[in-house]
Amino acid sequence: MKIQVTITNLNKAATMNTTLNATVGPADTVFNVQELIASLTGTFSFPDQKLIFNGKALPVNNRLSECGIKDGDAVEFQFQASEKTLVQQLSELIGSKSVSCEELGLLYSYRFGVSFEDAFKALGNAGGKLRGFLESHKCFCLHGDCVKLAPSSEKASQPSPALSPIEEDQTHSLLEVCVTIEVRVDGKPPELLSCDEDEDVYMRLEASETVTRTKDIFAASQQMPFPNRELWLGDQQLDNKLSLDAAGVKNGSILLMVVHASEKSLASQLEELLKQRTALSPSELGLRYCQRFGTPVSQALRTLGLHANLRRFLEGHTQFSITGGCVTLTDGPKLVTPPAKDASQDSVCLAAA
Repeated sequence: MKIQVTITNLNKAATMNTTLNATVGPADTVFNVQELIASLTGTFSFPDQKLIFNGKALPVNNRLSECGIKDGDAVEFQFQASEKTLVQQLSELIGSKSVSCEELGLLYSYRFGVSFEDAFKALGNAGGKLRGFLESHKCFCLHGDCVKLAPSSEKASQPSPALSPIEEDQTHSLLEVCVTIEVRVDGKPPELLSCDEDEDVYMRLEASETVTRTKDIFAASQQMPFPNRELWLGDQQLDNKLSLDAAGVKNGSILLMVVHASEKSLASQLEELLKQRTALSPSELGLRYCQRFGTPVSQALRTLGLHANLRRFLEGHTQFSITGGCVTLTDGPKLVTPPAKDASQDSVCLAAA
């Protein structure tokens, strides 16, 4: 069945009132619809969301049929964009570390599938930058190009005799390292990622950063979604659990991150997305992939040396089935009824559970 969805931003400083058409199943839950509409509209980073029907907010666990929604009905998707949400999200990404503004922006895009600047627009701040936002909030401390969380007044007033000045310096020292990323695909020669300029790529990291987190930062900076990665210092592969300092990484070190990209890995990622939703249209599956892994699926396909067409990739793998414009898992739940085709670019394909 088809419904009309009005998108409303409750932040008074920024109005966002647009409408899209969605093809849904009566057994879809309110939560499913909310999450997918948020993905389609780039508002996933604001979790304060509601689906309104006949003036009432619908329980997220209810199915559309239980809410009385029928073919042709109109609903409203409300979300609350707030600075408080952005501050909390940035604080969680920073944690106890110190990161550069550039790395923080990359981590935000990787986590929420949208750039911080685009999320900031929802507050009515078109053209606003991450650094300016950080400088306007006292909970963040900037030192040059790096940012960390400001200590609370209680923690700031407490002495820390257990740490000597040398230990403190070692814990929070910054390392500038040279990064090279090599992509390995079966049947193809290894390929080094090229830069826009004929210069080496340098990144600033905390010496206490773990190897695992360092790989995530490198992957986000190069939009490399494949999870099988190795970090090398010379001829030594670094242990994921070690800090950079403990692994022997020094200021000026040259690091190599090897990424093993494969069709099997990409197919596995797409399978996981489908297991959560029963069925999605190819375009919606692509949007979900970009939101989850911070990289367009077309780019992941090109990395593998394939045609940048998701539907063609799905048709070439037996674990996927495409019926009536929607993708399902061959061994998974099926659609109750094939959804009607919708020529609108804004249509959403959801399956009955």
